Amino acid sequence: MNTLARTLIVATLVAAHGVAGAGPRYYGPPPYHHHHHHHGAGLGGLVLGLAVAVPLVALASRADPAPEVVYVPPPAPLPPPAPVRPAPVIYPRNGQSDVQREADLRECNRWATTQPAAMADAGVFQRAIEACMDGRGYTLR
Repeated sequence: MNTLARTLIVATLVAAHGVAGAGPRYYGPPPYHHHHHHHGAGLGGLVLGLAVAVPLVALASRADPAPEVVYVPPPAPLPPPAPVRPAPVIYPRNGQSDVQREADLRECNRWATTQPAAMADAGVFQRAIEACMDGRGYTLR
């Protein structure tokens, strides 16, 4: 319970005590010449104080503290993807057959996966395949 809520509850109880205990108390039949002043709130002050304080205590204990505001910066933009060149057209320089070209291309793909950074960068992978196929006697355009 915060300090403000405690202060309000105590002030309310003190005020209720004062209101309930204010004024003279007259005892006996009329004429009211003889009166007694009783100090303190008595049962009326207690009832009034509790009637006001109990709901205040419930409100104060139920009140949620203000939510903490946390600044979260927006995520950094991702770099644009590197342009991927279309697969080149492969021409045999030494009269290789289509079956041989497919076998060489499979071997060059397998070899390209072993090159540093080829699996993380499509451009590096493509250049590795082109270098391999050039080495096996093919022209790429």
